[in-house]
Amino acid sequence: MTRSAPRRLVSSLGGLAALTFALVACSSGVSITPLPSGAEPPADCARVDADGVITLWADNLEFSVPCMVANAGEAFTIAFTNSESQPHNVAVYQDSTKANEVMRGEIITGPDQSLDYPIEALDAGEY
Repeated sequence: MTRSAPRRLVSSLGGLAALTFALVACSSGVSITPLPSGAEPPADCARVDADGVITLWADNLEFSVPCMVANAGEAFTIAFTNSESQPHNVAVYQDSTKANEVMRGEIITGPDQSLDYPIEALDAGEY
């Protein structure tokens, strides 16, 4: 398998805050390669599981994790649960300017409402 260096990517979710997540370049499994800076994604990141799903929820105006990790070049799903009565959604942008939207999910109001947000395969990068 040929690996290219991953880059950090930022995802804006529901206007709560920006989460960082890294798309790593590998073709199978959840192998995590270092970011271009040489650093590895933080250990407390949510990682894509064997089924291609990242689990994320919002509660008390905070996300369950500070970042997410997925494989570059592979589609994945963000399984999002809004555990509170404030409306939230998930959006992914090309970069921190938010000028180019990759995906914007439907807004859901909890408590305990869930939606799956499918994300098409993305290149290693920062979003």
